[in-house]
Amino acid sequence: MRARTWIVGAVAAMVAVGPSTLAYGASMAETAPAPVKSLGVPLPVSYFSAIELDEARGRLYVGQSIGHDLPLAVTDLDGRLLSHVDAVKDVTDVTLSDDGRTLFAAQGYDRVTAMDAESLQVTGVYFAPDGVCPTSVEATGGKVVAGYVDCGAGSGGLAVWSAPNTSPRLFTEAVDYNPVLDTSPGAPGLVVAGDRGVTPVKTFVVDISGDTPWIRARSTVDGSLRDYAMSPDGTTVVQSSGWPYEHRTYRVPDLADSEIYPSGAYPIDAAWSGDGSTVAVARDPAPSSDPDVYLYARNATVPTYVVDFHPDQAASYRTLLVNRAGTRAWVVTSDLYGQNVTLHSFGPAHEPNPPYTDLTITAQVGKGKTGHTATVTATLRFPVVGLRQLRVTASTNGGAEKEILSGMLDENGQTTGTYDLPRGTTTFTARYTDFDGWFPSKTVTTTLTR
Repeated sequence: MRARTWIVGAVAAMVAVGPSTLAYGASMAETAPAPVKSLGVPLPVSYFSAIELDEARGRLYVGQSIGHDLPLAVTDLDGRLLSHVDAVKDVTDVTLSDDGRTLFAAQGYDRVTAMDAESLQVTGVYFAPDGVCPTSVEATGGKVVAGYVDCGAGSGGLAVWSAPNTSPRLFTEAVDYNPVLDTSPGAPGLVVAGDRGVTPVKTFVVDISGDTPWIRARSTVDGSLRDYAMSPDGTTVVQSSGWPYEHRTYRVPDLADSEIYPSGAYPIDAAWSGDGSTVAVARDPAPSSDPDVYLYARNATVPTYVVDFHPDQAASYRTLLVNRAGTRAWVVTSDLYGQNVTLHSFGPAHEPNPPYTDLTITAQVGKGKTGHTATVTATLRFPVVGLRQLRVTASTNGGAEKEILSGMLDENGQTTGTYDLPRGTTTFTARYTDFDGWFPSKTVTTTLTR
């Protein structure tokens, strides 16, 4: 299984020529299913960095960014916290071995830690030499391989260990900047690697099965790399790049052109189901409002399932996960500032948490000298992202409505004001309309009689 790592960074500006034409052009729209909306749930971590799926045990492993001394978190498949692994902190990447028995974490920019996946007890440590900072990790062919940066210098490569507590073999003939890598149970000993954020994309298939790593194939294409996803049988790799506006695949090990999965601007992530039947692709929604995640049957060109997130929420790098049967997927989103970290789960066999609007209004008459004054409070508990504005009106005895409150809400999602209450029955109405058209509109009323 591949690990999922997320590093906050600015996305380079790109020229968007028809960004939605590939994702939801006329031909796809005629046959593709309607997008489903996913609200998601807050992820119970403070500083998110990485996520991995352990379907057999019903767990998600969630890393928390280096520098905050926070432990690896374990949640259930719905994102509810189960436990912490206090012995493993400052995790930048996490991956499960192909047999599901060992969990590996790139930790502290100075090691890879192995844990028994059942007990989560540490079983071994792969220490990095001075100046080698592991940021990503995979396990293949009985070896552990980390993508690393040269601490403080900005260059790096691959570190390959054959056993814990041994010195790694360092390989710098392929990636050397900010390595992204993936492996597959169907291709033991092979690593697909490239450097994130570098244009053009240089992709390498590196064989680490022997004593000395060597490059079996290399290719160069336009774009700026975000992620790789190797198929479980090891024959295909999906490349996610800011350009072109589609998810392209290449054969392994020769990197010849293969299938194309339409997605639109800008490809950001991809993942395979464990049985190889389904590939999920994700895109950064800016600048269009097209959907965010598409599930395809292998080799198909029309998606079988489409998901849309709120316009202020974007999929994070290398967080897309798919179960073995291709019926359920997960992804982590955040806002522009890396805040509001949210876990989404969805698929043909798992309906997502849908958006809703929880709007209430209360009104009460004052006492004594304020007996002719009404205090009106409107409360909006959702949406949790985007602009939260309400409009409150008053109408007495069926007369014309008069706006009495309008504008942004306080930190509790409330707006409160007073109203000089005429004699008769006054109806107070609160209305919410989402400017993005994503959360449902809602209208609620309450009455007072003087």
